[in-house]
Amino acid sequence: RGDPGAVAVSPGAVKVTPGHSPQDLALAKAHGLPLLSVIADDGTLRPPGGGWLQGVPRFQARPLVVAALAQLGLLRGVQDHAMTLPLCR
Repeated sequence: RGDPGAVAVSPGAVKVTPGHSPQDLALAKAHGLPLLSVIADDGTLRPPGGGWLQGVPRFQARPLVVAALAQLGLLRGVQDHAMTLPLCR
């Protein structure tokens, strides 16, 4: 719906996950973005999700990424938020 990068809706950065919704898939195709799969069928990370994370279960990967960003001085913070994802009923 509308411009996914609209400032009133988002902070200006848009996460596009083509496998999660038809809207994201359409956006990725419209902009020629590659369709990548970073989570294997067994729930572990696979390239191109970061070679150093290959084989790590997805729920164990997040704290590792947060720690790596903090170590590099790149972490601005961690905040829980409700995810808004429209679902067909």
